[in-house]
Amino acid sequence: MADNLKQALQNKARLDKFLLTFTVPICLHSSESKTERATHHKSRLRVLPDKLQYSIYGAVVPEISVPSVELAYTGQHMKASGHARDAYEDVTVNFNIDNQFNNYWYIWRWLDVLNDSHMSTYDELNMGTSNPQKMDEATGKDPDIMKDYQTDFTLHGINEYNQRQIEFTYTNAFPISLGSIEYNYQTAEEITSNFTFSFSQLLVKLL
Repeated sequence: MADNLKQALQNKARLDKFLLTFTVPICLHSSESKTERATHHKSRLRVLPDKLQYSIYGAVVPEISVPSVELAYTGQHMKASGHARDAYEDVTVNFNIDNQFNNYWYIWRWLDVLNDSHMSTYDELNMGTSNPQKMDEATGKDPDIMKDYQTDFTLHGINEYNQRQIEFTYTNAFPISLGSIEYNYQTAEEITSNFTFSFSQLLVKLL
């Protein structure tokens, strides 16, 4: 069957086969209006775009596991699907840092909300919101409050003609680490870094 597939030769040399996009979570929105955010540059308290796109490489899709279970039957054992998914492994993606460091700053600011670099506290500036009408009486907390600090990541696999072929959606995603910046003036390569994120579910769709 492989002999019948005619693939363009330049596809083998392509490096950016995946595009990762996501919208700004609530905790990264400032009190400024959408127009003000669009016309002003980034600051310590604000991230510039409402949506960001990364051209990435690395292990971008984790292993998917629905393990089996052993069932005792007439002195022996049978195996059947456990009908339950294991928790997904965290995903680490590599990316090229843009010349204004915006895509690096975006992840840094997000992590800074989760743990403030000055005070080492969670959401020091109260960037998240909560709905008092949804407060859990037992805990006194909003059960949806974590959504303020999470968003859905969308990963598109593209072919050699820049056409999107498959879509992976990582639900309730948030970063857990930001990699180092490695710079070497003796090479012509772009500056790269990486970040790792956790998520709840992985949804896949062919386009």
